[in-house]
Amino acid sequence: MVKYGTQEFADAYCEALNKNENYKDAAADWEGDFVWVATPSGALDHEQRMWIGLHHGKCTGAKKLEPEDKVRLLKPGEKPSGERYEVEYIYTTDYETWKKITMGEVDSIRVMLSGKAKLDGDMAKILKYTRAAAELTVSAQALNIEWL
Repeated sequence: MVKYGTQEFADAYCEALNKNENYKDAAADWEGDFVWVATPSGALDHEQRMWIGLHHGKCTGAKKLEPEDKVRLLKPGEKPSGERYEVEYIYTTDYETWKKITMGEVDSIRVMLSGKAKLDGDMAKILKYTRAAAELTVSAQALNIEWL
């Protein structure tokens, strides 16, 4: 069991992605890192962020971000400069909704379309990889999470 919002959780998520053969196949051509943001709700009284490195069907690393960790959203087509935490996408939703997504009670894409979540980044690119995006959620659902 991994406690939500910890580095152990980030490491377990990266490992789950790398074990997910469907993700490897769906994201074989994918390049672009993500930051997941959980905003305060329910038992969470502060924002939590996690960076996930993604490259050609592999998780290259994951890190629980601290408040002082700066994140920069790249513009569509912009190449990273090599600075830490330059990402193509930022997915933001409240903690309770993130918990429901991760438990498989709601779909992450439907949540976004309903306005309960926000995805910042190159929408044209992500629409080509909806199967890979769905497998990101499937990998999270594989974890045995201890919630707050």
